[in-house]
Order: sequence, then structure tokens, then C-alpha cells
Amino acid sequence: MITVRRIDSEDLPAFLAFPDHPASVRDDIAAYLDKMFTQGAMRQDWCFVLEVQGEIAGRLAFWTLPGSKQATDLVLWELPWKETECPSLGAHFLREVFTLMAGDLSEKIGYVLDSPSSSPQWQTDHQEQRNVLEALGFQISRETNRFEWHASNETTAIPSKGTHDLIVYRSLPEVGEAAFVDAILRVSQFTHDQQITEQRLEKGPQVQAQEMFQDLQQMKYEPEWWQLAYTAKNELIGFLMPTVSPTFATIGYIGVLPEQRGHGYVDQLLKQATDVLVLAGETYIRADTDVKNTPMAKAFLRAGCHQFASRQEFSLDRSLLL
Repeated sequence: MITVRRIDSEDLPAFLAFPDHPASVRDDIAAYLDKMFTQGAMRQDWCFVLEVQGEIAGRLAFWTLPGSKQATDLVLWELPWKETECPSLGAHFLREVFTLMAGDLSEKIGYVLDSPSSSPQWQTDHQEQRNVLEALGFQISRETNRFEWHASNETTAIPSKGTHDLIVYRSLPEVGEAAFVDAILRVSQFTHDQQITEQRLEKGPQVQAQEMFQDLQQMKYEPEWWQLAYTAKNELIGFLMPTVSPTFATIGYIGVLPEQRGHGYVDQLLKQATDVLVLAGETYIRADTDVKNTPMAKAFLRAGCHQFASRQEFSLDRSLLL
């Protein structure tokens, strides 16, 4: 007998114990789950188990940005990946939880797969996971390299032409939303990010820029953190939009106008974004960049970040569920 159900309070230890991870990993996942519950990014009634003959054979939970009433992403998804029945079992599990979540689930569902296995999800058996996702209609929407920075790290930005030129920073309250959206539109015109390029083609540049701004507003931030950068002659250079996610601080979005590239400005903007977060009390910062965005990846490395993982972002439109 196969059963898919929400967990009860007494199920939580068993939910955390599956599968048989080392104690340190289980403790890390337990701390993550508790933090997400506290922040409102996850709820106990968004956690599910798959039981076969009364024994837990799978688990998953749903995640969203705090304050949102609809779940947007799968997390902590585990199954007996190596067993031959896993593909059909996994497909059944996901279909059932999508039905049980009903109105609590957004129309687009996301899932991220990080390699190598790392905190907080500690995913394994990546190919088996991809097989189940693709069989249901999930598609890769973006591939990124992941970088992180710790306050103990020594920043090693490499000086380049123009690096020491004066930059004037003006915050969001000073310049207004329209100026920020226009800057995003201009920076994104010649982006190396595949997802942004596709969104511009699908929705139009103006709508894509507006939605990017609104999406980042769902993260934790202070309006003064978001800044437009100008030369001493009042020429726009670019922008920085640092934020804090439920899990960690992040650079959010940073960009230099196409006509201003090649002068080392990105190093200064990246340092400014880092300083903003550090002054806000953050000591651990992460950032993702498209695998094709080599210039940004090099900037992160110059700033003292190190690459710790690669990520595949999957997305499914529920109306296209196979």
C-alpha cells in the first residue's frame, strides 16, 4: 500500500531522519527546517511523506518567500533514488502532493539541484532526480555557478583601468523606482544571463525590468541598500541591489551599463554591495551567476569569493504536468 500524507508534529523526527544521513547532516537540515518555520518560508502542513507498507520511503516540503501564501518551490525532496521503482514512485509522489496542496501552490513550481551535495538540502543522486523531474515535464530554466564570501575572507579586488575614479552612489529613495527600473532595462539589454534574455523576449524589456525589480522587493532589504552608481560627471554606471533571503544574504542583482563596461566599475559596485550587507550585520554572503557570465564570475573571484557549487534550476508550469 502506498500513501502520501502531510506530517503531524509527532512525525517530525522521522521526517528529519529520512534518509539515513550522517548525524551532522541531519542536525543541519533540522536547523534549516526550524529556521524556515520561524521565518514563515515553510510550514508544517507543507511537509509530506511517502509511505510504502506503513514505512516512510520518501519526503519533501514546499518553500516560499516569507509573507507569501502560495508555495513556489520543492525542497528536502528525498526518495530511494537507486531503487528500480523510484521513477514511478517519484512521479506518483509529486502528483499526489501537487493535488493535496491545491490552492496553496503557485502555478509555476521550482526546484534547484546543487552539485556537489551541500547545506542546507544535502542532495544526492542528481541524475536520478533529473530523470523524475524531466519525466513530469520539469525543464531547466537556468544554470549557474554559486559563489560565497565570508567576513573573514580577505578581499582581493584587482585594480583595473578606472577603478579609482570617483563613484557617486544614490539610494532608491533618492532616485525613485522609475530610475531603477530604467537602469535594470539598460543593463539587461546585453546580458550574459540566459534566463533574463529569454524573459525579455517573452515579456518585453520594460515588463521584464519591472518584474525583476518587484521580484527582488519580495526579499528582505532596506531601500537605502539599493543604489544607482554615477560618475563624477553624473553619467549612470550601473546599480547594486543586495538582499537577504530566508537562508543567507545575497548580492541580489548587480549590473554595469554596456557602455560603461571594461573600466573596472563592477569591482567597485561589488565591494559597495558587500559593504552594505556587512554594515547591516551580515558576515556570510552568497551569489549566483549564469554559467555563461564569465565576466561576473571573474569579478566574484577578484572580490575574494570562492565557487562552492553549480546549480540547475528546474521549473514546471502545473498546467503542463505530464
